Amino acid sequence: MSRILFLTVFFSWILFAQQPSSEGDETRIIGLENIWNQAQMNHDATAMGSMLHPDFVFTDYDGTVMAKPQFLASIRDSSNTLVLEVSDDMKLHRFGDTVVVTGATHEKGKQKGKVYEHYGRFTDTWVKHNGEWICVASHLGLLRR
Repeated sequence: MSRILFLTVFFSWILFAQQPSSEGDETRIIGLENIWNQAQMNHDATAMGSMLHPDFVFTDYDGTVMAKPQFLASIRDSSNTLVLEVSDDMKLHRFGDTVVVTGATHEKGKQKGKVYEHYGRFTDTWVKHNGEWICVASHLGLLRR
């Protein structure tokens, strides 16, 4: 009987101990998603690059596929000025050290002098690498302009 009690307490402690870490990871990833938006608005390719895996891949709503260098060049491009970049309805789906974030996005700005407004959905895939969360893939789908 004492062995069963010990195992119950032991495994309860393990589950309880892991919960704050999971919640902390979720908070960190949501924070990174918000920093992503700010980096885009501010053309901060350095901040953006620090969140991306070297083999990062981005698929844009028009089907364009970019590796990390091309994606960072698009962040630096001052002909695209954002006045609004908001993500909401974010849901995190955890698979061990991988988290898939799905959410909605609303973006307003000017690209090459032309005003635009997009509503879309996104999927970002984050992995824990050397104790840090980094994005390995991002996909953007356009709902309406």
